[in-house]
Amino acid sequence: MHHDELDRSEWDRPRRADPPTRRLVICSTPRSGSYLLCRQMINAGLGLPTEYFRDQTMSILSARWGVAPNDDDGYIDELEARRTTDNGVFAAKIQWHQLDAHPRVRQRLLERADLLVLLFRHDLLAQAVSWQVAIATGFWSFDATPGPKDTTADLSDVKRSLGRAAELFRQNQAWARLLTGLPGKLFSVPYKSFVNDQGALIRLIADGLDLPADAWTLPPPEGRDNRLPDDVEAARARLLAQVREAAALAAASGRR
Repeated sequence: MHHDELDRSEWDRPRRADPPTRRLVICSTPRSGSYLLCRQMINAGLGLPTEYFRDQTMSILSARWGVAPNDDDGYIDELEARRTTDNGVFAAKIQWHQLDAHPRVRQRLLERADLLVLLFRHDLLAQAVSWQVAIATGFWSFDATPGPKDTTADLSDVKRSLGRAAELFRQNQAWARLLTGLPGKLFSVPYKSFVNDQGALIRLIADGLDLPADAWTLPPPEGRDNRLPDDVEAARARLLAQVREAAALAAASGRR
């Protein structure tokens, strides 16, 4: 499913009176494989995780559930009541910048989570270029559904891509500092190891939540995403090569 589909009412569950028995938060940065993890968890029956604090999703769900704008506590109450699966699992995905806009997320979700999953990429330059491509083209998902696009961004901006890599480094460091001080179990998962063995992380999550074997199902892995048009893929590869060269030159200059 595309992430926009998860805003639809057919994903709502009958409103439950009891709180979730297990909570999980996916902690992510842009282009870290987090929506792949969301889809795999949904297919496994491990909650209904999506980016619940992006503006579009909050607006749609709050309006449907009768939550007043800016009432984050009321919104989180409805999320847990309407998006918890039958096995008691509530899961959400959070981007770092959303913590500033919604500080209650830390107290209500992160500090109460039984399990925290931090997805990160070792290759920050490739991640930054992927982010730049998504912003410049609107290709954010595994399919061709158009997403938000910045008309001032382009596929040849080396300086901005390097700036995005620095921002990703900062966000990863900030996540690590925050999460190591929280009480929930923490799994720090490299992007490549997850993509190469998706089932291993799903099994680890189910075990980390202490779920019995009959409370979830291991889904098949998703194949490699090949949806980028040939011209965009060529531009991505060209930009990545230029960014790697610029980073290498800057590193060499710093060592002198």
